[in-house]
Amino acid sequence: MDAVKGLEDRVFSGAGRPRGTADIDVVSVQHGYRRCPHPSAMPLLAPARFFLAMLAASVNSAACSPASMTGQRAPRHYSQTTDSATTACLRTPACYSPPTGETSILPWLSRAASAAGSGAAVLRLLEAAELSKIEQVLNDCANQASHRVNEQLLGKGQRPTRQRCQETFRMEPGGNKVTWAMHLGREKHQAALECAQQELGELFPGNLSFQPTYRYDRTTKKVEPIAPKQVDEWLRNGFFGKLLGTLIPDVVVHAAGDLSRVQAVLDFKFPCPGDRNPTWREYHEDHPYYPANQGEIYREAFKVTPKMLSPGFGAMR
Repeated sequence: MDAVKGLEDRVFSGAGRPRGTADIDVVSVQHGYRRCPHPSAMPLLAPARFFLAMLAASVNSAACSPASMTGQRAPRHYSQTTDSATTACLRTPACYSPPTGETSILPWLSRAASAAGSGAAVLRLLEAAELSKIEQVLNDCANQASHRVNEQLLGKGQRPTRQRCQETFRMEPGGNKVTWAMHLGREKHQAALECAQQELGELFPGNLSFQPTYRYDRTTKKVEPIAPKQVDEWLRNGFFGKLLGTLIPDVVVHAAGDLSRVQAVLDFKFPCPGDRNPTWREYHEDHPYYPANQGEIYREAFKVTPKMLSPGFGAMR
């Protein structure tokens, strides 16, 4: 999954000191995630989240497009608390180029472009009932993803214990440790995003974006979406610093065709073990957003109350 989080990772860990891929947040949504051929053999996922997420806006300004699940980035950082795993691919050059078969997502993009193209759609905001429907579906996806991944990796009816969560799943070249909490979190995040894309992609094509990337200026309080092509160019050229401080929510609900008019922001969280309360990620002390946490910055930037979606807990503010 992506991570503009090399970007995002630096969003949390600070610009001057990039952390290991394990510290990256799975980007944020790439549906149809694919495993990134990371040189360190890390099971990163690479969703083309930007493409789908920003598509609606790009129809009018060529600046954005919704994120696609077959995209190129990966979920952000998953630490012991297994936060979103979106940022991992940012550090993996192989993840920066569209995966084979990405064109399969184009029909969805075409429908999104069509919806965003009409004057009525561009102005449309979702009703309370529609927002509730989205939240319900995302919550179901989180529960299904957690159950499925637990059974696939741990066995039928099994759940990770606190001890298992802390155990090492594998060591990466360079000495970076990937715990079971990290690995399970990334896998669940990927599965939840794929589910969300399948269930909601065609229902709200112009109003729903998966892991779009935003630039936020805390001085001016200005937030603006960044075109996926621009992000990809920076990644290819190694200009990670340009993405420091960018925000990549898992799911953003916005006015049709306008990613800047945000209605709701939601992030998947998969704590390990599952009975731990989900929490917003904390920024590292050398990060410009420190000492705020992820949820506080989302609220400040998007002017909405962000929600966490976690198995067994539902939507939490």
